[in-house]
Amino acid sequence: MKQNLTLIAVLLFASLNTTHAQERERSADDRSRLSELFREASESGGKVTVPPGDYHLDGVEPIILSSQTTIFAYDARFHLPEKLGDQARTVLFAGEDLSDVRWFGGHFVGNVFDPSKEKNEWEPNVNTCGILITTTAGGTTANLTFRDISSEGMAGAVVTVRGATKAGSRREIATYARNISIDQCTLERSGKFMWDYGYLWQITVWPEDYDHRTRRLAAKYFPADYIRGPVRMKQGDDRVFVENSAPLPVSIRDYRGQQSLCFYGDDLPSNLVKGRQYFVVESNAEFIRISNEPKGDPIRFDSNAGPETRLIHPLFRAHLALFAPKGSGRGKGAIDLVGCEGVIVRGCRLSALGDTMHIQKSRNIVFSGNQITGSRMGAFFLAEFCSNAVITGNTIDGTNGSRVMSVEKSCEDVTIVGNTFRNGGRGSWINQPRNFILANNIFINNTTKGERDPRRGRRSFRSGDYERYAELYFTTYEPDGSYGNVTVSGNVFVTGKEAAHAITFAPGGDTLVVKDNIFRGAVRTIAPVKGCTKVTIDGNMGIASPDDLVGLPQ
Repeated sequence: MKQNLTLIAVLLFASLNTTHAQERERSADDRSRLSELFREASESGGKVTVPPGDYHLDGVEPIILSSQTTIFAYDARFHLPEKLGDQARTVLFAGEDLSDVRWFGGHFVGNVFDPSKEKNEWEPNVNTCGILITTTAGGTTANLTFRDISSEGMAGAVVTVRGATKAGSRREIATYARNISIDQCTLERSGKFMWDYGYLWQITVWPEDYDHRTRRLAAKYFPADYIRGPVRMKQGDDRVFVENSAPLPVSIRDYRGQQSLCFYGDDLPSNLVKGRQYFVVESNAEFIRISNEPKGDPIRFDSNAGPETRLIHPLFRAHLALFAPKGSGRGKGAIDLVGCEGVIVRGCRLSALGDTMHIQKSRNIVFSGNQITGSRMGAFFLAEFCSNAVITGNTIDGTNGSRVMSVEKSCEDVTIVGNTFRNGGRGSWINQPRNFILANNIFINNTTKGERDPRRGRRSFRSGDYERYAELYFTTYEPDGSYGNVTVSGNVFVTGKEAAHAITFAPGGDTLVVKDNIFRGAVRTIAPVKGCTKVTIDGNMGIASPDDLVGLPQ
């Protein structure tokens, strides 16, 4: 039986290659024929050969994969429907607790939402998945290989592998999916669609900077329940009159815009700034009072507000949390690996209209020799709670996306060596790492979101002006969080003119070494290092001035 599976496949699909394309699109019945082929393989184990041709799949029910199977899909093209409804969810191929599966070839075709296009057939919250493999708490997923797969316009991950997360834990994995290899794949314009941070908010608050089509886009997708007004503000008064039957909460703290608001829509009093955050210090059914800081003195207005003035609240949702369209599915990137152990991603070419790739809660990772050629959001994403990762020999071009590199939330034992990072929007973000080495890489102009250009730059809700970013910055996500054993050595930093600094460190760092780097470009500074211990900055070339190191611990 095994020996004859390929011949059987050819006979089963002979009629497919003669079926009229329009008829296949209309009926989308290729799923049943593919399912039969894969079902026979599951009964006997062995090889599945999908003959070359076009296969139209609606994704309502996935084709089921089985263990001990090798799939050859060279020159097979899997088409999703040309139109999908709002919040549509599709999975083409799926399996649970699979071992010893090898997939070679195949091209996945979709219509991911693209805000630069005048017309889109898919909504921004459509979520599609090419191959989805999951793991139960007591199951086994192991030895998966994906090679020579390609895609265009998938609105979600082409390859998703998930281990089993531990109930009640945000970081622990109950069962890892083991030995996952993704090799020589070309996944273009694929991955979950995402807005940029602050994108819709910026268009809404400063519509005069954008064309009619872009304004119409923001009007359609910016949530109306974030907006109140018109509001009234009078010269000499400190009250903002607004219909406040659901009273805005009084602000307790200043944290990422969660308890703040901004004004837009018309002329403001001369002592207020459009888009800048303000805090509610008094609230009742008729009016609010605002201040520059939580629990601060109310602002008394120097002039009247225009009759079409409105407010946006909360700013966190409007600016930072609106990066994903409402109702969009989970999963990010053309490659989405969660809870995996023994991961190899090499020789791939990736681009996306969201995050390009995600590796999360995984360990023993090699990401090497890949090219990321464009991203609307994050380009390279080693997401939270990863360990023992080597990132080497990659070329990563953010093309004005969000961060060119993100190493998120408590990643440990990460080595990033010999890569090129360029044209990102918000620099490279390293969030509370432990045992982190960044050596012999090249960073070129990764702060383009600081440009004073509404098409490329992004404004800050803290100031209402364009925000500046560091080429490389270390942060903490926990109150009083700590990080340490960080080495930044032998790198070249070529900064753009809008960079805030070449490197910044948040308080809480311990054993930080910055040595033998070369600094070029417009901004060649290391920000004063405060609240850190055991800091060594030595042997670097091109630092603009010794004054740039004021505040460095002795």
